Amino acid sequence: MKYKNITQPFSSYLKSQSVSQNTLRNYLSDVNHFLNWLDNYESVLGSNDANIIAQRVSETTFKKYKQFLIKNDTSTATINRRLSSLRQLSNFFISQGWVKNDQAKKITNVTTKKEVSLSSQLITRFAKSLTKEGKSLSTIRNYLSDVRGYLEWSQK
Repeated sequence: MKYKNITQPFSSYLKSQSVSQNTLRNYLSDVNHFLNWLDNYESVLGSNDANIIAQRVSETTFKKYKQFLIKNDTSTATINRRLSSLRQLSNFFISQGWVKNDQAKKITNVTTKKEVSLSSQLITRFAKSLTKEGKSLSTIRNYLSDVRGYLEWSQK
């Protein structure tokens, strides 16, 4: 393990926080991914000393990593898990006295905006209209099924 000078004490720190085995494994994997990125793309490590590495990691570094993940089409869930891991890493750096400020404090999770298609909006309005007219649930379900089938057919 290339970064065991950070990951081994970080692992002990996480265990003291009573995280589950899955969480521990994920956090360590995510931190290794980050450190490899940092070494390959930012070239700011230049040292194996955990204290020096901690001091070289800034809020800007975390933001660049987040952008790297987004640009490389990493899933939202994976990005958010990795960001959570980095927040824990930042807390760990503080607990060791290597840094004074939480560099990951302002790093927010990625949100996905669900695009609601026009056809989905129309179906929702149609369903509300049928409900207002007092149609039975089975009638509404059948009508909506027919409309969805038609819309799928028309888009082919």
